[in-house]
Order: sequence, then structure tokens, then C-alpha cells
Amino acid sequence: MCIKNKVRKEYFLLVVKENAAIFYRYAYSVLLSKQDAEDAVSETILKAFEHLNDLKHIHKMKSWMFQILANTCKTSLSKRKTISNDRYENVQDTQNREEYMDLYSCICSMEPKFREVVILYYFDELKTREIAKILNISEGTVKSRLSRAREKLKKYLV
Repeated sequence: MCIKNKVRKEYFLLVVKENAAIFYRYAYSVLLSKQDAEDAVSETILKAFEHLNDLKHIHKMKSWMFQILANTCKTSLSKRKTISNDRYENVQDTQNREEYMDLYSCICSMEPKFREVVILYYFDELKTREIAKILNISEGTVKSRLSRAREKLKKYLV
């Protein structure tokens, strides 16, 4: 095995290990189904591994994988008609859990184009530039969607 390929594969494993939860959270935020999110992440990892040698700059692997994941989620959404309303169960205290679930439910009720930028920006802490690249839209569009999403959330929170 070529050293270059070995390094590439090791880096791939590192990116997958470090970002699996982030990938899952994003997929879940778009698909709103635990099973579908797990399937999308698995499919993304498989696709990325199969095309690992197509990636020119390995330091861009995380955003490249996010692009694959975003496309996989969009394909999955277009194939189905109903969306389940599973929710996160990781908030500990009851009052905070209820508030979190209410907020998360509001986020999940948004159109996918708003929901995905909110999740990537606030939950996954990505920059607007990174989100634009992942979703293959302009940075201005990301900012606009974030602004609209904030307005929707303000109406809910007031």
C-alpha cells in the first residue's frame, strides 16, 4: 500500500471518529428520523471511502463529507413522503428538557432549508462560509436563511 493512501485512510478514519456525532445530528435535523439519519451517515461514510482518492486536498475532508451527507439527505427526503417526529433525549433536567424539546420541535417544524442552516450554525458551530460550501449555496443565502430562521424563532419564543 502506498504511504500516501495509508495516510489518507488514517486521516479519513480520524475525521469519521471525530465528526460522527456532528454528521448524525445534521442528518437527523434534516430527516427527522433516527433510522434515516443513521442510514444517511452510513451511506455517506461508504460513499466517501469509495471516492477517497477523488479528494484533491485531504484537509478539506470534513467539508467534503458534509457535502456528501447533505446530498444524501436531500436524496432521502425526495424519496419519502412522511417524516417522523423523533426527538433528542440528551437533556438531563426535566424543565430544561421540556424547554429544549419545545425549541427543538420549533426548529424541526421549519422548512428544511432553514432547519439545516440553524443546526449547522448553532449546534455544529460551523461558519457561514463552511455552511455555504457544504450546501452548495452562496454565503449570502446562508446569512439570509439564518436571519429568517431567527425571526421565526423569535415569534415562537415571544
